[in-house]
Amino acid sequence: MILCHFALSHFTAVETKFEQMAFSDTITETWAHIVGQFSNQNNDIWSTLHSLKSRIGAQSELFIHELKSANSDSVLQDVKGLKITPVTVTLAAVVLTTLVIVGSVAGGNSSNQSQGKKKKKPKKKVSRAQKANHEIQKVLDYVEDNYVPQIDEYLSEYKSMKPEDVQYKYKYFEEMLLKELMKLDGIDVTGNEVLRENRRKVIKFVQDHQKRLDKFKREAKF
Repeated sequence: MILCHFALSHFTAVETKFEQMAFSDTITETWAHIVGQFSNQNNDIWSTLHSLKSRIGAQSELFIHELKSANSDSVLQDVKGLKITPVTVTLAAVVLTTLVIVGSVAGGNSSNQSQGKKKKKPKKKVSRAQKANHEIQKVLDYVEDNYVPQIDEYLSEYKSMKPEDVQYKYKYFEEMLLKELMKLDGIDVTGNEVLRENRRKVIKFVQDHQKRLDKFKREAKF
C-alpha cells in the first residue's frame, strides 16, 4: 500500500505526459504512413487498416479520459478491490518498475558488501624467534595457572587425604611437570641468547616446583 501511495504521488506527472503525447495526432500520422505503403496494392488491407485505426483511436481516447478523471480515493478503492482499469494497470506498472529498480540497487549494494567481507587482510608472517618466544610463554602460563594452584592445595591438605591418593597425586604432578620440561627442551632457541635465557628461567621455574614435591615426599615418607 505504501508503494501505491508513492505511485499516486507521481500520477499527475503521468497524466501530463499523456496529454503532451497527443495520442490522436500520433495515431493519425502513423495511419497515414501505413496507408501510403499499402493503399494502392490491396483493398482488403485498406479495409483492415481502416478498422484498426478506429479501434486504436477509440481505445486510446478512452484510456486518456479515464486517466484524467481518476482521483486518489477511487484509485485506492479499485486497487483494494483488485479491479482492472487503465489507471490500476498503469499504477501496477509504476509499482513493479519501482520494485525492480529498488531490488536491483539493493542487490548491488549487498553483493558489494559481501565481496568486501570476503576480502581478508593477509596474515602477518611470524618470525622463528617470535614463535619460539610464544611457545616459551605458553608453557609458563600453563604451569602457573593450572599446576601451581593444584600443587599448593595438595601440599596444604594432604593430611586429609587417603595415603593412596597422596601418592597418586604426587606421581601425577611429577609427570605433568616433566612433560612441560620436555616441551621447553623442544623449543629451538639456536643463535638467540635472549630466547635461551627466557627458556632457562622457565625451566628453573618448573624445576623449583619439582623440588617442592620432592621435599614433600621425603617429609611425608612414602
